[in-house]
Amino acid sequence: MPDAQITVITPTTGRSSLRQLIDSVDRENSSGSVFHILLWDDCRDTSAPDPHSLDSANRINLVLSKGFGRNGNAPGSPLRAVGLMAVNTPWATFADDDVWWDAGHLTALASASRGANWVSTLRTIWSPAGQCLGVDRFESVGDDPTRAVPYEMCDNNCIAFRRELGVAAASLYRETTDYNDDRLMYGFLKANAGSRGVTGTPTVNQICPEKLVEFFRSNCSTN
Repeated sequence: MPDAQITVITPTTGRSSLRQLIDSVDRENSSGSVFHILLWDDCRDTSAPDPHSLDSANRINLVLSKGFGRNGNAPGSPLRAVGLMAVNTPWATFADDDVWWDAGHLTALASASRGANWVSTLRTIWSPAGQCLGVDRFESVGDDPTRAVPYEMCDNNCIAFRRELGVAAASLYRETTDYNDDRLMYGFLKANAGSRGVTGTPTVNQICPEKLVEFFRSNCSTN
């Protein structure tokens, strides 16, 4: 990940947590080599700002046509596909609008990516009420033998990858209508990107839906 030249892809409805993500990305961008693409359709939070009020030298807003991001049970997946095709940096990553980064997130990714074409990190899970539920070391860890689930996956927000891999995978996001785009991307990268770099530490924070609070509370680690 030379010079941390990376594009962050965020499909959004403009909910209030988006500002926390933007602030955390901006803090990581002292060199000006991090680019942020916010993708919108007409599905907006009631408190959403005007998209273009968030434009900056390193952040652009792409507003797609009515209903574009709603695709069966895969909300936002077509927006992610557009973002992947728009990337113009060597690396890309996802950051949904319910996510924010710890300081040093990109440094950790860059260190773990040396010699690899893709890399993953861990995430700390928070409830909508702001309670820390713990670190996800049981699910979004790919093929780690310590995983506590029968399937393999890495959440979209926990991975970074070379641009050309994202371009090749864009159709997976555009065509799926199921709630499975992170599993599709993980499977694609595992099959095509070689060995995965791993940070081994939580550098991403994510607010889980209310319906998953007990799932994460029961399974997350305390550190």
